[in-house]
Amino acid sequence: MKALIFRETGEPKSVLNLAEIPTPPLAPGEALVRVLLSPINPSDQHMVRGRYGYQPELPASPGAEGVGIVEAVGPGVQGPSVGTRVVFVDTWNTWREQIVCPVDRLVPVPDGLDDPAAATSYTNPLTAWALTRSTHNLKEGDWLLQTAAASSVGKLVLQLAQQYRFKTINVIRRRDQETIIRNLGGNEVICTADEDLKAHLQALTAGKGVERAIDCVAGELGAEVARNLAPAGTMLVYGALSSHRQTDPAKFTMPLFAPRLIYSTATVRGWWLPRWVRSQPLAEVRAATSELLTMLSSGALTPPAIVQYSCKDFQEAVRLADGEAGQQKVLLNFSKDRSRVP
Repeated sequence: MKALIFRETGEPKSVLNLAEIPTPPLAPGEALVRVLLSPINPSDQHMVRGRYGYQPELPASPGAEGVGIVEAVGPGVQGPSVGTRVVFVDTWNTWREQIVCPVDRLVPVPDGLDDPAAATSYTNPLTAWALTRSTHNLKEGDWLLQTAAASSVGKLVLQLAQQYRFKTINVIRRRDQETIIRNLGGNEVICTADEDLKAHLQALTAGKGVERAIDCVAGELGAEVARNLAPAGTMLVYGALSSHRQTDPAKFTMPLFAPRLIYSTATVRGWWLPRWVRSQPLAEVRAATSELLTMLSSGALTPPAIVQYSCKDFQEAVRLADGEAGQQKVLLNFSKDRSRVP
């Protein structure tokens, strides 16, 4: 089978190669899945560069998300049956034509959901769901502040807020992003390009600060949000967009004001999807993924705009995903039957 492989860490354009590798044998409790589509996420590029929280033993394939079709099952497997379309949970090495993995890492895809939407149903949707519904445990009427509110995860948080009726304070960096936030039901918008974040937050919260926040920017903006947490408030830091493609360690710094943190007893806590997944019962992760697939199928959640490249054209796909794709999600197409994926 064909697989995108890296044998050393470095720039993806230099170390990734399309190679022919053998298909692994099936063991009891496993399934062989033919991969149709797998997205290129920033975490994949970080892994290839050697900067991600999980680094596989090399050689390895990037990728931790995708959609495929079960081609064979090992002894003792009751389901999913051969021919079932599935997405992966807690599975690595998805940038290849075939994957062998435990069947309990597979979740069936609803018939009404197309392949591109299914392929992008795990990493960002589950991140948004787990941050809001699991770790922060938001209920109807609760407030949440989020930075980078117009990002892929930010827009999913807004859509989940409509489903579960929590309210949002949305921090953006450009005024033209406000329309996106308002159209998705955002309650409050703060644009750091022309508004004072601290003054606006103090006015919105009557000087009490925010009780729950999620941040994927870090840097000075993340630090400013942390300084405006309510007593015993919690901010979950799940990304560092301010340091994207940075190699200077100083750019990863988020300066916190110790007295404010001490006297407020607020919490600033790192959050990472793979660690959250491993901390939860697998059945609950599968159930959350299935719920998100259902919401995507029903239209309650909107999948991102996508652009596809054949796995043979991975160099162009990786280049586009590394900064020029905008709001589009770049998908690698591993399907021999190109006609089945639009």
